[in-house]
Amino acid sequence: MIDPALILLVIGFLVLASILASRVSDRAGVPTLIVFLCIGMLAGSDGPGGITFNNTQAANLVGTVALAFILFAGGLDTHWGAVRPVLGRGILLATVGVVVTAGLVGIFMWRVLGFDLLTGLLVGSIVSSTDAAAVFAIMRRRGVSLKGQLKPLLELESGSNDPMAIFLTTGMTRLLMEPDFEWVALIPALAWNMLGGIVMGLLAGKMAALLFNRIRLGYEGLYPVLSISIVLLTFGMTQFIKCNGYLAVYLCGIMLNASRFNYNLYVTKFHDGLAWLMQIGLFLVLGLLVYPSQLPRIALTAIPVVLFLMAVARPVAVALGLAGSSFSWQERALTAWTGLRGAVPIVLATFPLMAGYSQSDMVFNIVFFIVLTSVLIQGTLLMPVARWLKVDKPLPPLPRYTLQIQREGQVQGETREIEILPSMAAVGRTVADLDIPAGVLILLIGRGDGFVVPRGQTRIEPYDTLLMMGDPDVLREAGDVLLSPRPTVRQREPLDDPLAMLPDTTEPKYLSKHVVVAGFGRVGRRLCERLEARNVPVVVIDQDRELVQRLREGKYAAVAGDAATAMALAQAHVARAAMLVVASLDILKTTELSALARQLNPAIEIVICAESGMEANLLEREQVGTVFLSEETLAGSVAQFVLQRLRRE
Repeated sequence: MIDPALILLVIGFLVLASILASRVSDRAGVPTLIVFLCIGMLAGSDGPGGITFNNTQAANLVGTVALAFILFAGGLDTHWGAVRPVLGRGILLATVGVVVTAGLVGIFMWRVLGFDLLTGLLVGSIVSSTDAAAVFAIMRRRGVSLKGQLKPLLELESGSNDPMAIFLTTGMTRLLMEPDFEWVALIPALAWNMLGGIVMGLLAGKMAALLFNRIRLGYEGLYPVLSISIVLLTFGMTQFIKCNGYLAVYLCGIMLNASRFNYNLYVTKFHDGLAWLMQIGLFLVLGLLVYPSQLPRIALTAIPVVLFLMAVARPVAVALGLAGSSFSWQERALTAWTGLRGAVPIVLATFPLMAGYSQSDMVFNIVFFIVLTSVLIQGTLLMPVARWLKVDKPLPPLPRYTLQIQREGQVQGETREIEILPSMAAVGRTVADLDIPAGVLILLIGRGDGFVVPRGQTRIEPYDTLLMMGDPDVLREAGDVLLSPRPTVRQREPLDDPLAMLPDTTEPKYLSKHVVVAGFGRVGRRLCERLEARNVPVVVIDQDRELVQRLREGKYAAVAGDAATAMALAQAHVARAAMLVVASLDILKTTELSALARQLNPAIEIVICAESGMEANLLEREQVGTVFLSEETLAGSVAQFVLQRLRRE
């Protein structure tokens, strides 16, 4: 009998070695799962560790429990407001995309490599799910993210495609082990499996929020224990009634995150750490289970499969799933490239081993080789591909101090933190213009490396963190308002608005070779004054109608309206302007304005005045124009830049 102290010593050493070795992957840009798997293989019977481990049932149990907690943590970290716009496409990739990938790989192995069709479909089903968590881990280390809605799309797909892969693997295993089993019987089983998992997950999320908010435990440490019991009960109950427990715990996490539950910050951080522990344990066990000496023998078989998976099967599935969507070809290409295979395929490869399938050892080794090759190739080349496709963007700087007022359910009212994403309607609006209920107070705004004390004219920027306080009902209403997506249809300015167009008596110098200034704030005003002193014609665009009226009564030509609309730009005669200066707009509107201006005048030069270093970095990466930073020096630098450009013409 092995000494328990020795077992604990070995486990502690392997976990510590995995944590320390993850620093290697940080520098090499390789996902940490490779490091964990390699440590497990080195500790195994073929490595210097010499640990003999061939218990597939124990490995399957560890994998099942670990995946349940990993998926719950993923759901707890998923913002419903961010994934809602891509919900349809994400579900399509997670279901139809998985089936297409599995079918194409199976047919390839059957027709090209000479495998039995069912065996090929089994391998295809096992490797059909993706692990986008590895993708985002690489990007976080490099300080970059993805543009547009790519990130929420990949998060939703990776979190919800495992259930379909598990179902297909289970079904194919039954077809191989039960000759009389008819595949038609899988259709009602699929419907029950998925629908039951969805219903159980939604109910569990509602019940979990109710438990956290109604039960008053005597010790804070019991709340994470309560969350563990919720995960185990949700997964166990759902699996017991033959439904998809993985889908249930993922949806439970999303529902719990969308609700306002006590000790949410405490519980979320706990499950983040627990998910890392589960990943380390899972990869170590799977690394112990494999025999590296057997991998070279199946390399010639596995290499064509992994190349076909990366070059054909995944791109075809993405093309079908995103057909007719608004995603550009660059975004679709990166989505196809981010189909990294993670721990789930290796766990699924234990299913045929447990079922006693005669070729299960070969299947397991092929799957393990595919995962290693996929992560090494796609993971290493991920950043070069993202830069080449121009779909990467810098991450906002993490705040040095975070807002951590913990809701404990013991006081009048509540506090809630909301992160404002670029796609939300609150971006670019001032605090006074936010349509939140009167009973909600914005206490503090976390921005960049510090905090901003909110005032009426404080403008909300992307990735701001708003700390709010109020009664539960009005706070929920305020959250719905802030998390609502930016409307895609703009209201047109009334055609009969005299301030929305330049008067017929406007002097010709303001209609050609002039400078259009979007925004007459502090920077815009100083800039116009300096340009006017040099006799440079300027047309101002601003949404403040009273300001536009005063400008017209003075010495400026001005147009009332949203500068990020084609109508306002056309009325300012951008098509014949020499230059456009964006003096006071948020990042998203600046990007839209630049695109519209270049449609109207491809030769126009665009200058952008950034209010913060974060904005400057984002705008420079977008390459929408020349970016200047600061205020007094900004006005002088831009005026000098404009004058120099105009002298050349």
